[in-house]
Amino acid sequence: MKVVRIYPKTNFHTFLNSDTLWGNLIYAYKMLYGFNETSNLIKDDNSSFPTSPLRVSSIFPYEIIKNENANSSEEYIYYFPKPITGKNIREANDPEEMTYMKDFKKIRYVEQKTFEEYLNGEIDDNNLFERFLIWQKELQKKEAEQNKELIEKNSFKFKKLLEPTFNLHNSIDRMSGSTLQAAGRGQLYWEEEFASFGNQLVKTKEVKNGIYFLIDDDNVSLVEAPLRLLSDIGIGGNKSIGKGSFEFEIDDFAFNQNGTYNSYISLSLYQPNKREIDLLKDKNVKLFYDITTRFGKVGRDFNLEFQDKNPVICFTEGSTFFTKEQLYGRLVATAKFNDEQDIYSSYLFFGVKANLRIQ
Repeated sequence: MKVVRIYPKTNFHTFLNSDTLWGNLIYAYKMLYGFNETSNLIKDDNSSFPTSPLRVSSIFPYEIIKNENANSSEEYIYYFPKPITGKNIREANDPEEMTYMKDFKKIRYVEQKTFEEYLNGEIDDNNLFERFLIWQKELQKKEAEQNKELIEKNSFKFKKLLEPTFNLHNSIDRMSGSTLQAAGRGQLYWEEEFASFGNQLVKTKEVKNGIYFLIDDDNVSLVEAPLRLLSDIGIGGNKSIGKGSFEFEIDDFAFNQNGTYNSYISLSLYQPNKREIDLLKDKNVKLFYDITTRFGKVGRDFNLEFQDKNPVICFTEGSTFFTKEQLYGRLVATAKFNDEQDIYSSYLFFGVKANLRIQ
């Protein structure tokens, strides 16, 4: 497995879930190699669902922490979606614990070390909440009363949702150069951007932020050139005004696992194919998940007028499936090119084996 670390040079306008990331890579691949070569990446294995060798995870945050030593080495802290396990957390004993419980439930990403404890069946949400509770209660005490050993033993790194910031813009009348007027009023609008991805222009000395995604070793050759192109022209929306430009590097990656597994954790958006729908409908197969509906648009990149893609319902990152059968997912035709050729969105499964604790 490989990790692709992205160092944003500007804010990103678009959040790169696996379907959006895959679509941008395919778009860049088409620009480089043409329509026919790109079509070869879409395969139909005669099982009534199209697939592709190129599959990627969604993007997740990471940090680079400089170690204060003679070598000034850097440590990468990767964050992963906290698995959805269906493990019921005990009831709060008092209003104070209820407050901590609400904070705990807002945790979206946990550091790799904690994620691997989930993978190896060492912890579940109950255990992690108890650690969180001890840690936070100790932090609330006066510094002289804090138990530093308890804090160090129970603390872990985490992040909540990567929230966008909103910037106010006004529409310009291109004929007059002044603010566009409609119904006697200036036209103001808000646009979201993701500064939390780690814009290099606002980086701090202590901690650098970035985003990354995972990819299979066999697919690296498919994405290297598209990534170089996208790093120059930008990825996602508002490329024409400089958003989404970045630098990147590719490195080896592996989880620290004990080899035993009873389930899979999704690190991408995922829609099961027909065979997998029958599998997941089996009452003996436990699954714990969130679902989302994805809406997209296709337009100028394909020399088309902007049009809405068909909505797609899929499982979110962090969803868990208690089966030992390999999951594949599928590509979904969400629009048409010149009313003839299908345009696909990827809901292929990219996940990791886990030995999760069962409810």
